[in-house]
Amino acid sequence: MRRRRRDQPRDPLASALPDAIAIAIPEVVTLIEIFEHAHALIVDLSEVDKETLARASGSSLIPMLYARAGFSSIQGRRSVPLLADEIGLLEAAVINLESYQGNEAVLCAGYQLLEDFANRKRNTSPVCHVHGILAFAGEAEGTTSGSVAPSLA
Repeated sequence: MRRRRRDQPRDPLASALPDAIAIAIPEVVTLIEIFEHAHALIVDLSEVDKETLARASGSSLIPMLYARAGFSSIQGRRSVPLLADEIGLLEAAVINLESYQGNEAVLCAGYQLLEDFANRKRNTSPVCHVHGILAFAGEAEGTTSGSVAPSLA
């Protein structure tokens, strides 16, 4: 193991977050619908603990998607970041929808999103956290300390 010398600068956030693909707001809505359907189906047909349920259905991502969509909307943006690891949650939800014979239209929408997202993996963008919400790095530029909160004065 090689140690860093004291005189070398340290960037604690470098490579802390992987790059993300951009997804449109309508895709966020479809993604949430898929996760909700998978969650309901797995709850009805399987006895799993909450952690397994959240991973298998992707439902743990729903609050974060709402926050990202809200932030993007406030910024006047039309896309939301989605990490590559989070695409794995969609894959799990689709597999479980197929296994538990979920709604065919929801399943088709899931496969379409997976195909679209796979094509976008070549065009990723850097991300950062702004007020605890994942955003594209360019969205935080020009703000004081990354804050984009409106003034209350």
